[in-house]
Amino acid sequence: MFSDPQLRQLIAQALENNRDLRIAVQRVDEARALFGVASAELWPTLGLQGTTQRQQLSALDSPTGSRLINEQGRFRLGIGITAYELDIWGRVRALRESAGQQLLATEEDARAVQIGLLAEVAGAYYEALAYLSLRERHGQLMAAGERSLALIERRRGQGLASELEVRQAGALVLGLAGEQASAERGYVLALNRLELLSGAAVAADQLRPAVLEGGHGLAPVAAGLPSLLLAQRPDVRAAEARLKAYNANIGAARAAYLPRISLTGLLGFSSPELNQLFRGGARAWSFAPEVTLPVFDLGRRASQLALAKAQREIAVSEYERAIQRAFREVADALGSAEPLSRELEAQRLLVANEQRRVELATLLYEDGLNSYLEVLDAQRSLSAAQQGFIRARLAGVSNSLSLYKALGGGWG
Repeated sequence: MFSDPQLRQLIAQALENNRDLRIAVQRVDEARALFGVASAELWPTLGLQGTTQRQQLSALDSPTGSRLINEQGRFRLGIGITAYELDIWGRVRALRESAGQQLLATEEDARAVQIGLLAEVAGAYYEALAYLSLRERHGQLMAAGERSLALIERRRGQGLASELEVRQAGALVLGLAGEQASAERGYVLALNRLELLSGAAVAADQLRPAVLEGGHGLAPVAAGLPSLLLAQRPDVRAAEARLKAYNANIGAARAAYLPRISLTGLLGFSSPELNQLFRGGARAWSFAPEVTLPVFDLGRRASQLALAKAQREIAVSEYERAIQRAFREVADALGSAEPLSRELEAQRLLVANEQRRVELATLLYEDGLNSYLEVLDAQRSLSAAQQGFIRARLAGVSNSLSLYKALGGGWG
């Protein structure tokens, strides 16, 4: 999507160093770990258990009337299942499905952060180039204005110009100096934002205003884009995954009304003597199923089911909102493209017209055929036209970046 090599380098730095993207990726790791925990609940947990016992009898309990240590200990060793739930009604599977969909949603959230980051880096980059271009144009106009001011001062010394004309020429130079300072401030702010996004210093000599004049470096938009492209938007995919997760939560909440069966068992050896622990007669086992049937819980399960249903309804509305927002953003970007193109062409013609006007007004003034006020007005109009042209070009770039985000990272 981005062909400018300098911009591609800045994007690579941002993908490597940006902290917002790093946090989003770390949240994916967190969601993946939670999914692993939920998946592990489907299988029994095996534990190795070992016990030994020695007993001391008090003087009152002892048949001899004195304190006695009972040497007959009890030794046990075995592998056991600890409270494994038989997922007859699908409660654990529903929780696993919910965790899996939440993982997918978190992955799409990270992808949305990445796409937004790319668009922000490109936007800050082209904004910095636009302010650089403005600064250069103002510098050229200031140089011309200073030459005019020097010429008028010489003419005044010869009695051919008034002090008013000198003041008018000075006002033009001062006004252009103020606009150049404003452009410099905008450039510094855009550069600072670009460095924050990319997570690294950006060398000022790497930014060349001529890049913006050659176009925005984005792949051209193909005609007849299919609406199915909206399905690749990460916010739509994330909303869909969350909707599925809340549907699974409803299944888990309903299963909570049904009996829960858990198993605890042990298979191993038991003996009063350690040296007899692994003999055939020492084999032992235990099996303890447990059934829990909910009877009265003050409405807790009913509230949990109502909560899951309410969350599902919220997820439905969020999914619908994501789709509506996607269509609006794409419609805005596509609908703005052609008017912005016409505006840019009109601004380009206006700049050419005002440049010629300045040339003619200057020639007529030098020949004494008009006042310096005509020259001053033409130069100010040229400055405004150049600013309008650069801002129209930047608006076109910003609109293309908006379309890039609206289509979920491009239209290729």
